[in-house]
Amino acid sequence: PLGGGVGAQAGVTFEQWSFGCCSAGTPDESVRRASEWTVPITAVVPVGSVTIDAYAAWMHGEVTLRDPAAPSFSLDGITDTYLRASVPLAGDALLLTVGANVPTGKTTLDAGELNVLEAIGAPALRYQTPVLGTGWGGTTGLVYTARAGEWSWGFGASYEYRGQYSPAQAAALGLGTGDFDLRPGQAIRLSVGTNGLVGQSAMTMSIASTLYTKDRVAVTGGGAPPAPLTLGPMFTAEWQLRAAAAGFRELSVYAFDRYRLSYRRAGESVAGTNGNELELGTTGRVPMSRSLDFVASLRGRYHTGLSIDTSLPTAGIVSGGGDIGLAWDAGRFELRPAIGGELGRLDTGPTTLSVHKLEASLTIAAH
Repeated sequence: PLGGGVGAQAGVTFEQWSFGCCSAGTPDESVRRASEWTVPITAVVPVGSVTIDAYAAWMHGEVTLRDPAAPSFSLDGITDTYLRASVPLAGDALLLTVGANVPTGKTTLDAGELNVLEAIGAPALRYQTPVLGTGWGGTTGLVYTARAGEWSWGFGASYEYRGQYSPAQAAALGLGTGDFDLRPGQAIRLSVGTNGLVGQSAMTMSIASTLYTKDRVAVTGGGAPPAPLTLGPMFTAEWQLRAAAAGFRELSVYAFDRYRLSYRRAGESVAGTNGNELELGTTGRVPMSRSLDFVASLRGRYHTGLSIDTSLPTAGIVSGGGDIGLAWDAGRFELRPAIGGELGRLDTGPTTLSVHKLEASLTIAAH
């Protein structure tokens, strides 16, 4: 969160999806399981009226095929480093944010590492670290806030510059690993949100849209480049109710939906490239003592995927799951261990297969 005092957070997260048969055309080519370890570090430092925050992580991913004779593929390294500064321009009414994506993460991958990225980068699976590097990038934006009666309102606008080749995007465009230079289009985001009381509870709602300019490809090895394409506009809506309930320190119910329109290649809409993601869930904290809480959450997800392709990166999923854990306040530190998982059905188009996820994490926050 922006604002506040000095703070830091670190930890370790393990995530593993296991797949029924078959995620590919033959059993031997199909993925049996894909796992990822992530060690994230976040820091927030106020410098006068300016607040600076940073994020980086180390990741190790591994994919095992169903063929017992096939090797396991791995990908590891540090991610890009994300830096952001927030500057108040008119008290609490107007906030300027400036962010930079520093390319400390790996972008040149061999064939085995691309196999790992194809699994852990699949949006339906939502790994904590779906990609290591995306190259230089930057974002700048303004947030304006105001009150109207009992409700607070926020209006945001931002511009994102995406400046370098990303292997995840290249794979999605079917470019493989040839001699080319991908120049992603830029993004403009507009959002509005509101927060207020509903009886004894607090409710938050927001909607946002993201518009993209053209992605262009230059071929350095000769031949004609692919036609430019433009990602379809993306729209998101979020709703949360933080309920006042006896016996709970916190209790919230939420809904989230993201819809992306079809992208366009050479000015023509491409069939099978629109999709939707919906999630519903609830989270609660029950005090066990003055400094210790029991934390639990439940969620259900429906992700349509993209029908243009039949591989993991464009697969859809229907799943449900949850997590349980503890939150222990030890003075200037808070420890949050948790375990959880999901059960679901993954749809690649030709096949629908059962999947299940196991996850565990330990987070240490200092403030």
